[in-house]
Amino acid sequence: MKLPNIFKDRTTVQQFAPGEIIFAKGDSGDSMFTIESGEVELSVDGAVVEIVGPDGFFGEMALIEKEPRSATATAKSECVLMPINDKRFEFMVHETPFFAMHVLKGLSRRLRGKVTKE
Repeated sequence: MKLPNIFKDRTTVQQFAPGEIIFAKGDSGDSMFTIESGEVELSVDGAVVEIVGPDGFFGEMALIEKEPRSATATAKSECVLMPINDKRFEFMVHETPFFAMHVLKGLSRRLRGKVTKE
């Protein structure tokens, strides 16, 4: 699910090389990410559950639940990611209703299993 590009020029981007782990299952989660370019593989216990591409997002569950990461995120290709920390996330949920709805729709799709797999 694509996230509207409302964070451009407001966040420092992070770059990851193919195969680099962005976060691992069990890590604490203080940011979610939007993908500027590249692809990120999300896996649970070694099984790929989703491939997220440009304009997609991931890592939101740790912000919403304040729980450790439930999946491992690995750069599938060269990636440029924009982190969204918990304070910015909460601000956007309060100030931009379409942002909150977009994240909820993405969560719903993931829970229903309507995600892109390899």
